[in-house]
Amino acid sequence: MGAAVALGAWVLAVDTVPGERRVLIRVHDAGLSIDQAMLAISRATELLPLGAVAVGVLVVLLVLHRPSDAMLFGAGVAVVWAVNPLLKELVGRSRPDLWPLPDSVSEYSFPSGHAANTAALAGGLLLILHSRHWRVVGALLAAVGLAIVGFSQLVLGRHYPSDILAGWFWAGAWISLLAWVRSRRSEG
Repeated sequence: MGAAVALGAWVLAVDTVPGERRVLIRVHDAGLSIDQAMLAISRATELLPLGAVAVGVLVVLLVLHRPSDAMLFGAGVAVVWAVNPLLKELVGRSRPDLWPLPDSVSEYSFPSGHAANTAALAGGLLLILHSRHWRVVGALLAAVGLAIVGFSQLVLGRHYPSDILAGWFWAGAWISLLAWVRSRRSEG
């Protein structure tokens, strides 16, 4: 959580991290031929499709009579999804203005909702995996997926790199706190 807070304080005080605009321009210029794929990834990781996945996971957990896992997973995703728009309003960082953005994106960019929401979903799934083997496999798949989602937002020019990092940091901190609480309860 400290990294997310430090990054947020920097953005509030200075706005952009040195070199971010240059990174955006390079990523965008290199990605022109893959814009449609990046747009598809962006659409697939908006809140409505992610919410459908989350509801499906909750239904499966309840059918399998795993209510404590359902509560843990639900808390993992719901808090991040509910709080992220409030954080955007609090920080009030405008989106990059290098290219025209669609009207459908929100006004503010920090922290990235796509980054935070996908990290919360992936982290919530990792919380409910009981096998160490599947947690390792899941973590590797999640890392690849999160990198692709973050890259898509950079290619489309919708976020600065620090927006993406902040979304990951804060969702990761929340999921880590839930994992710690669960471990403390199982010890006690």
